[in-house]
Amino acid sequence: MTNDRNSSIRWALVTGATRGIGLALARGLAHRGYGLILVARSEEGLQQAAHQLRKEGAVAVEYTPIDLAASGAAERLHRLYGEWLVDVVVNNAGTFVYRDLVECNGGRVAHIVGLHIVATTELCRLFGASMARRGKGFILNMSSYAAWVSMGGLGLYGATKSYVERMSYSLRDELRESGVSVTVALPAGVATDLYGLPDVWQRRGVRLGVLMTPERVAERCLEGMFRGRRRVVPGLMNRVMRPIASHLPTWVRRVLRNKTVGFQK
Repeated sequence: MTNDRNSSIRWALVTGATRGIGLALARGLAHRGYGLILVARSEEGLQQAAHQLRKEGAVAVEYTPIDLAASGAAERLHRLYGEWLVDVVVNNAGTFVYRDLVECNGGRVAHIVGLHIVATTELCRLFGASMARRGKGFILNMSSYAAWVSMGGLGLYGATKSYVERMSYSLRDELRESGVSVTVALPAGVATDLYGLPDVWQRRGVRLGVLMTPERVAERCLEGMFRGRRRVVPGLMNRVMRPIASHLPTWVRRVLRNKTVGFQK
């Protein structure tokens, strides 16, 4: 972390930015001329991502290693960067859990709630206020298709992502007259390591059209954010299937549950 403020640069802060969708989002913002503030837990991962993005021509790259699920993490980030010209905040950091709630230990529950709900809310509150005072800015919150699917094993993950979706809609209304636009994205299957899928399955999923590449998802999300859209659901089929995903019959959920229970982690 160099923390060298340059007032002539428009900055974008991206959490969970070392790989997958987060890295792709950072790359897309760099291509649009933004300086990058990368945030993640792994300092090594941040160093590698920053080096890669600088080689690709990013105007500036700063980074801060921090566990966003820890108490006070959002406040620490705002103390570091709240006075910078941060025009974009992307709340992408997340962790996937597919396990029955009663099988999760308290630490795991606290981590996912702290990361998805507390950190996202606090970063929106703090940086949203800074943007509102300047009269401009964009916030992109990454939710998930799981927010619309009620199924055993996805209760904790899906509920936290549902919170992100609903909170984003309310925040959008609250900030509308301040010049700050809030967008929530709800991607479905993405070829990343988040779900623990082997690389060969990820490649096969992309070929079959079941999974989207992180780059494609990121570009759809950024396009929607800069157009001021309320919600982005990458992939035509995912948008078509939304009503079905939201109202799966009990027997279908039971079949899916029985087929996937062995994948719990």
